[in-house]
Amino acid sequence: MLHAIIDIGSNTIRMAVYQIEGRAFTLLLKRKHTVGLAGYLAQGRLVREGIEKTVKILRGFMEFIETFGITRVHAFATAALRSATNSRAATEEIMRRTGVSIRIISGEEEAAYDFIGATASIAHADGIMADIGGGSTEIISYAAHEMQGRWSLPIGSLAMTKAHVADLLPTHEECERIRAAVVDILAGVPDLRGLRARHMIGMGGVLSSASRMHTLLYPEAQNRLIDARHLPSMIDLFSAGQPLSEHDTAVLLRAAPDRLHNIVPGMVIAHTLAETFAAEDILYSDSGVREGYIWKEIIGVEQ
Repeated sequence: MLHAIIDIGSNTIRMAVYQIEGRAFTLLLKRKHTVGLAGYLAQGRLVREGIEKTVKILRGFMEFIETFGITRVHAFATAALRSATNSRAATEEIMRRTGVSIRIISGEEEAAYDFIGATASIAHADGIMADIGGGSTEIISYAAHEMQGRWSLPIGSLAMTKAHVADLLPTHEECERIRAAVVDILAGVPDLRGLRARHMIGMGGVLSSASRMHTLLYPEAQNRLIDARHLPSMIDLFSAGQPLSEHDTAVLLRAAPDRLHNIVPGMVIAHTLAETFAAEDILYSDSGVREGYIWKEIIGVEQ
């Protein structure tokens, strides 16, 4: 059976079409629009332009879905809509104008879907998972391949960019302000701050781009594995303040064409988390919240 999964995130709005038969599913098609909904929050409210952009994209998705007669449509929204003070009114308007029934999932649900979706990619029995999104970061600790704790924190890459960065690439001083903000938020969660793990699993578009960047800069490195010791150099290289060489510009454009504005803040978040948890590396997993949603809500696997 064909299912369309629509994921309304803080940075991107995605549609993925899967064929699901029993306990097996295959990704058939993906479409993505980089919108940056987290950037359309003003004084906590999702502004008119953000609503209109979402409506336009969802109408396009529904035109595709209806053309191919896909009747099983699942849509959920994460941090940007979840945190908006006008969340209910904005969601109801979007649903009324597009015909898409949207479920706003909690940070805890998002973290649980992340864990279920990435379980197959976990190489180490114990560790920490971090999904760095545009508006929030979901963190999960696990031991013996079982979830031990989960947290949703307001340290998204777009939110940090909006709060601390003036131009396209942050300055060294702006990177330090982002780092201080992340440290301050972690200080308020002592149970989380006290965790230690040699290995992290990373999810989300920022870490996808960062893993590509790491491979381009360190060709000898294992694919999708970011050596945490390299993150400070990567952050310094792409922080504003010194001209980029043609080679470095090419690396940035190849690795993060849709995330030039928030890739460095995202890496600052990743490095701060790795330092906090004493993690040596971050393994990027491309299975996450959508796959976890399928396992739990469609197939019916519990975690």
